[in-house]
Amino acid sequence: MTPPEPDPRTCSLVNRRQFIAGLGATVAVTTVGGWALGVWRGRPDIIAPGTSTTMPTAGPLPTPDGRTLVIIEMGGGNDGLNMVVPHASNAYHDLRRDLAVTDPIDLDGEIGLHPNLPGLAELYGAGRLAIVEGVGYPDPELSHFTSMATWWSGDPTARGAGAGWLGKYLDLTGGAEEPLAAIVIGPGPTPALLAEHAFAVTIQDVSGLAPTLPPWIDTRDELMAAWKGFAPAGMAAPGLFGEVQRAIAASAAAAGELNTVLAGDAAGGIDSETGAGGMTGRGRDRSLAGYLDLAARLAAAENPPRVIYVHGWGDFDTHEGQQTRHGDLMAELDGALSGFFDVLDQGNRADGVLVMTTSEFGRRAAANGAGTDHGTAAAQLVIGSTVTGGRFGTPPDLQRLDRTGNLDHTVDFRSMYATVLDDWLGVGHAEVLGTGFETLGALRA
Repeated sequence: MTPPEPDPRTCSLVNRRQFIAGLGATVAVTTVGGWALGVWRGRPDIIAPGTSTTMPTAGPLPTPDGRTLVIIEMGGGNDGLNMVVPHASNAYHDLRRDLAVTDPIDLDGEIGLHPNLPGLAELYGAGRLAIVEGVGYPDPELSHFTSMATWWSGDPTARGAGAGWLGKYLDLTGGAEEPLAAIVIGPGPTPALLAEHAFAVTIQDVSGLAPTLPPWIDTRDELMAAWKGFAPAGMAAPGLFGEVQRAIAASAAAAGELNTVLAGDAAGGIDSETGAGGMTGRGRDRSLAGYLDLAARLAAAENPPRVIYVHGWGDFDTHEGQQTRHGDLMAELDGALSGFFDVLDQGNRADGVLVMTTSEFGRRAAANGAGTDHGTAAAQLVIGSTVTGGRFGTPPDLQRLDRTGNLDHTVDFRSMYATVLDDWLGVGHAEVLGTGFETLGALRA
């Protein structure tokens, strides 16, 4: 039996109840019905004491116009030693044995890049790639969950409680008033953008802008109007229901603005009636190339997001089959970044975009059979036209490992964050991370 079409007068009540029933205990999450797009925000009442960020009483802190930070998260623990290869070190070859990269792309006689990274080697030669060596944090954990929580929060003591480091940045800079201030591209939200006030938009692929219409709605515009009906006309209701209302309002606004941002895309905009079209060459492509193609088009827009976070790509936890698996991931990274910068260069937007990689930890210095175990410090990459290319930090000493056989970190990961906050996003890092972190000097003024 076909269910009857819902009465428009009761749709809002039913869906509001469904929303409240479906909310988790710690975050308010809303996915726009019909869209693969949602907004995510922390509940202020559950943000741990001392970890929230209060909006400045004098108003949002100013930020440079037209700048976008793109973060590529390499989940699982990327092997920094086989990405940035210390090929001149005998200790490296002794420790890695059959897993050692024997044909790296030499950069300076001491280190080289994995042979599947020719595009990055070209960027290094052009002075657009900074390699930050030995990045980690004090008293490191070898747990994925604890280490990810540390990188997301920007605080090794937080253990996942409270706002993320980029969420704090957005709270300080008025992200609550900008539906597209931050966009996560990937299968779900990232705690790095968990904020007390600001929302973060999550989209898996361009299909997030092409809604699946329910049978009782004929056009995309009707669906948008229905969702906007949930949004508060004035003051939102108090408590959790108000949080839901604000999330719906932000979702509807974000869907509309994303459609507008990409409407002039060379591959075709989104049809206002059906929601079809847009980046037809990528569609539902959820590879890194697809994610970064979408990121490049968003970053090349007239009013680009300030943060684009590529979350949930790759499985870098290479306990087995590392030589092939890691090599394939390096090839995917290189090809996706080459395509990303091609789009930006064609649109004369490369100067306004900075890319930074993260990963919760590196791999252990010594091979373990056909793979490597969880490690500690690893190299990270900072890429862009305004980068001072070269090597930063101090390479970990492969002949002086810690008691667990891991590398000692030589650069606190918060120094990398401090660099992009101070020198790119235009917010003093002490407001987000606290004091005591040196910037790297990897960005030109």
